[in-house]
Amino acid sequence: MNNFIFVQYTAGACGKAIGVCLQTASTVKSWQLPAISTIVKMHTNDHRHVRSEPDPSYKLRWLARTHGIKRGDDLSREKVLQLLAEENLLDGGQLVIPWTKRDIPHWFSGKIVQINNDRNSIAWLRKRRKKLFYVPSKEGIIEVRYDSRYHTRPDRNDRCVNTMSLEDLVTMQINEETYPIRQDAYHIVLSDIIECKWSTILDTLEKVVESPLDRSWCIEYLTAWHKQIN
Repeated sequence: MNNFIFVQYTAGACGKAIGVCLQTASTVKSWQLPAISTIVKMHTNDHRHVRSEPDPSYKLRWLARTHGIKRGDDLSREKVLQLLAEENLLDGGQLVIPWTKRDIPHWFSGKIVQINNDRNSIAWLRKRRKKLFYVPSKEGIIEVRYDSRYHTRPDRNDRCVNTMSLEDLVTMQINEETYPIRQDAYHIVLSDIIECKWSTILDTLEKVVESPLDRSWCIEYLTAWHKQIN
């Protein structure tokens, strides 16, 4: 099986940006992204985030990567190989998969990067998730990740409105989506991303891919991305 790199993170905690950097390694299948100025604009601070964020060019529509959606979790390794072959993805480098679920599928083969929520990052994460994932309405709080009016695949989603207060909803869902720390994973502390400790982060990512990243490109991108989302 073509090895995967799963970037596991609590949704809103910068997993897509880390994935963008990983794909600059020669051992990883490139996402063929546009210029940095264009990519950065794809990172929004509102509900459009669900539709616009940079994503791998290989969509793997048989696999859901969002917390709470089980599609693809129970496939056999043989079936995954078949699906990858159908999409011509068995060669050409490791596949970077942004992953916001608590559990890793049993068919998984590859490496895991975990972005860990430390105490100093929680206030930032709460603030960011409020911008990205919730829209107030007369009926309650619309959860845009699961609502057919906002989701990129409306055919697979219904209307999702929660009557909890926004503060309680954010607290509950961050707790639900915070995954156990794995000893076999590579770790990035969310506070290091918030504080722009790019060299530390890129050092870790190069250990994952076992080859150089385009560090100057990544630093330029991450710096512009950080300015965009804050």
